[in-house]
Amino acid sequence: MAVLLVAICILSTWPTSAPAQKQAAFKVSAQVVSGWPRTPAAAQSLEWIRDVEVGQASDFLHVLGFERQTTDFGHQIAPVPVRSTAFVRQTSPLEAGAINDLEDYLFAPRAPEPVKPSSKSDAEAPTSSEESTSEESGDEDSISLWTWRTCGLPLGGFFLAFLNATVMGVSYGFFLGYMGLDSNVMMSVTALMKLPQVLLLPFGMMNDCLPICGQNRKPYFLASWVLCGGALLVMSVWPLPPPYYCQFPDGTYDTLSPPCNPSIHKEKNWYVFPMFILVAGVQMGCVAGEGLLLEYSQREPLMSRGKMKAEFTIVTMAGSLASSVVIAFFMNGKEYLGTFDWSLSFNGLMTLCFCISAVLLVVCACCVHEPRKVERPHLVKSKCLSSVLLFAFISQFFSGITTTAGPMVRYQWVQVKVLQQQLFQMSGMFVMMLATAAYKVYFLQSCWRRAILIAIVTVTITDAIPTFLAVFDVIRDQYFYLGEEVVAAVPTTALALVLNLMVIELSEPGQEGLCYGLIGTVMHSSQPVSTAVSNQLSSLFTPSLSKPENYAADLPSFRTTVAWSYVLTYTASMLGACALPLIPRQKADAQRRKRDWKSSAVMTGLVLGVPAVCLPYGVLVILLTSQPETACLRWVGGQGCEAHG
Repeated sequence: MAVLLVAICILSTWPTSAPAQKQAAFKVSAQVVSGWPRTPAAAQSLEWIRDVEVGQASDFLHVLGFERQTTDFGHQIAPVPVRSTAFVRQTSPLEAGAINDLEDYLFAPRAPEPVKPSSKSDAEAPTSSEESTSEESGDEDSISLWTWRTCGLPLGGFFLAFLNATVMGVSYGFFLGYMGLDSNVMMSVTALMKLPQVLLLPFGMMNDCLPICGQNRKPYFLASWVLCGGALLVMSVWPLPPPYYCQFPDGTYDTLSPPCNPSIHKEKNWYVFPMFILVAGVQMGCVAGEGLLLEYSQREPLMSRGKMKAEFTIVTMAGSLASSVVIAFFMNGKEYLGTFDWSLSFNGLMTLCFCISAVLLVVCACCVHEPRKVERPHLVKSKCLSSVLLFAFISQFFSGITTTAGPMVRYQWVQVKVLQQQLFQMSGMFVMMLATAAYKVYFLQSCWRRAILIAIVTVTITDAIPTFLAVFDVIRDQYFYLGEEVVAAVPTTALALVLNLMVIELSEPGQEGLCYGLIGTVMHSSQPVSTAVSNQLSSLFTPSLSKPENYAADLPSFRTTVAWSYVLTYTASMLGACALPLIPRQKADAQRRKRDWKSSAVMTGLVLGVPAVCLPYGVLVILLTSQPETACLRWVGGQGCEAHG
């Protein structure tokens, strides 16, 4: 021990002009003490090292073989894991534990032959944490979305969003207007079209576990365009029957007279099923694309992580914006509840989308780059992820509870036309793009819980004001009514982006598709059951909230009934905020939970068991609601088959 003390004293006063002699002395000291046992005297001597100058102590650690990374501390300060370096910067290496790790190093069992820090084996021996992020070095570490190798991903995201928004955008004019479906039936049909969103988990498992030709993402990304193209081809060539309602000479519908083509209701399944396949293809592409994007995002530094996701989100919003432009100006005919005397037919729109799918198949085959994969033996089972999954299910369930009066208020009382609706959706998308860009620059480090709470409250308030004014006939102007979509775009953007940022932090390397699919499946599995509950709750109100004749009569008592149905909707929406403690506050909290929280079989069973029970029930109810023979059943939201008959 005296030798160690003498060496430290010499080193503390050694001139800086003799680095070679100082390193030699360090090596001698290290060789002398390398085999000593751990004793109180040794520990007392190590405490004395705290008085040594910080720079010289760092050199001492370096000479003792610190770069060999044979201790736990050597793994802890590996430079590649960005999450750990942020923690190290906050404390001095000497004052925050370097002495304890030096003690572990000096008195740990030593290998017979010392390993030189400059040896090739050291340079090629990555730590376990490095293997998770740095195994693919070189150009892939600075990967960008805007190169010839990768531009197919944002282009694919743009047009997948375009197709998804087109399917949802035409449902208002096509199903409610052209096919003349009741509002509760239209809601069920729309829920059936969205049902493939619960397939995100199977798609994610396929991405991660079933590679094709050595690649996990790109083959499924290409397959999604094949699936979308097939569904679009069927709808483009299927003959379109005449509309349900009779038309006045000016082209508008006569909703109060007997229908001219009541048999069209029996043909709606020929459009619902291809749209179901189309949405399934879109979701397959979303899982593959998001999994690939997560791989890219995990290469970003901690402080800027999420910027690439924000850029991709802006691109997808632009795709939805383009869809609104097409529907607003080319599907604004009076037969689709629009204002123009001409419009593109439903078959023509599907033909346009089919051509887009064919072109994108070629583009994505040539311009999508997938990095090499590193196999991972473990699955995502953490309690941290389970809590986020539970929040996603609860919040989506409560926000999905709506009133069946919504489509009828928009159509009968406010008289919203397709052009105006799509124009305001375009404005909302543009505002969402600006909000995403602002969030990327100014709010990337803001609290996630606070952002979601503000989003829920703001969306509820901004939606309630024009709705109640329209219900009680104070302001029934479509421009004022639709202004809510623009105002609510900002909090809606924050809500969606925060959920995506949580996915980035919680996903495991090599299991990005599985993690994204798991969260998406659990979240979207609540939509069928929330639609079923919405129909059932709305059926309790009398007079019926789904019948057009009640809105045509526009009695004060019926206005009150409609208003109470909206009160129920907004109350349910606010209840979703009660689940906010389940999610982390920010990136550091997410990493802490991911590191410290143990696996929970009870939580995992609850998260997966509740959707497994609710999903079949919701699907059964909306299937029965969508069929004319069973839509009258009270327990599925009808008015009773006796009254129907």
